[in-house]
Amino acid sequence: MDVTLADGRTIPLSRGLAEAVLGASPLPDAPHVWSPVYLGAPGNAALIDLGLAERTRQGFLGLTPLGHEVRARLQDPRPERVTLDPGLSGDRKRALLVALADPGAGPGPRGRRWTAPRVVYAAAIAFLAVLLPSADPPLIAYIPVAAVLLAVITVSSHLADRERERRDPRRVLESLADHYVLQEQVEGEYRVLLERTRAAVDAVLESAPHREGLLLDTVRNRVVLAETEWTIARGLARLSGEAARADGTPIAGERSRAAAERARAALAEERGHLERRIGLLEEYAAGVRSFEAERADAASAREFDAITDRVLESGAAHGLHDEALASLVRAQELALRLSDLTGPERPRP
Repeated sequence: MDVTLADGRTIPLSRGLAEAVLGASPLPDAPHVWSPVYLGAPGNAALIDLGLAERTRQGFLGLTPLGHEVRARLQDPRPERVTLDPGLSGDRKRALLVALADPGAGPGPRGRRWTAPRVVYAAAIAFLAVLLPSADPPLIAYIPVAAVLLAVITVSSHLADRERERRDPRRVLESLADHYVLQEQVEGEYRVLLERTRAAVDAVLESAPHREGLLLDTVRNRVVLAETEWTIARGLARLSGEAARADGTPIAGERSRAAAERARAALAEERGHLERRIGLLEEYAAGVRSFEAERADAASAREFDAITDRVLESGAAHGLHDEALASLVRAQELALRLSDLTGPERPRP
């Protein structure tokens, strides 16, 4: 799969490397170092070669700035937002994010036909088919060993196929279909409500007060908002589908007309409940924006006050210099007057 960055560069990643980057977490002894999931020496070398990770002075493997950018792109892989079930485990969440980033990836049955174990399997069968008919008894004695080898290769090949199928993006998206909501799954007026929900949540979680831990508990704030967004998004997706079915069901008589009115009333009631929750989210976001604005206003006021203080201090120094200069001028004027009084008497005309 390829990950396209903001500057247009493309980073090729295998699914294992993508999941390793997604699963990165801060080290307990070095919180500033985000260590990817351990893949063994070859996987670590691949991350380093791609510029996604590097060794620290202490020998830890940590993500580089490029690795963090790729991780952020993997976490938000689609042009529009994806709302995930916060109850997903870490492994399933990483697999889902990778599948959403490249849903068309993954080899089909034809592409999986000649895997490495199967090549060895075919070579072993060819070897036995050619040599065994003319083999001496010592070679025949190796038949049980060959049978065991073939059995091991068969089992490992079967397990490898099952693992590839389990990680196939299409299978992942199908098996976890109830654990994510895409924008395209919500239609019409319900999509507008979904966009309002996501905008309010983003306004809070991307704010400076949240990053600085000024909004109560940071972890609790993120958990509650993620759960709230998920329940609202899931409810809107369900209502969108039910509304589409209601619009597509013909009204054939009085009974169906009365039933349609009851269905629309139920849809309106549930929508009103979700709108009230969205309104609470928007009030919270508005409060955070107001706090940010007040803090920015206070910071600007402090800067202007500092400018004023510096100017006034400079003005006070000017006053001292002006007083010294004025004193010098007065002294010079007095000296000139004394010179006139004590100088030689001028002849009268």
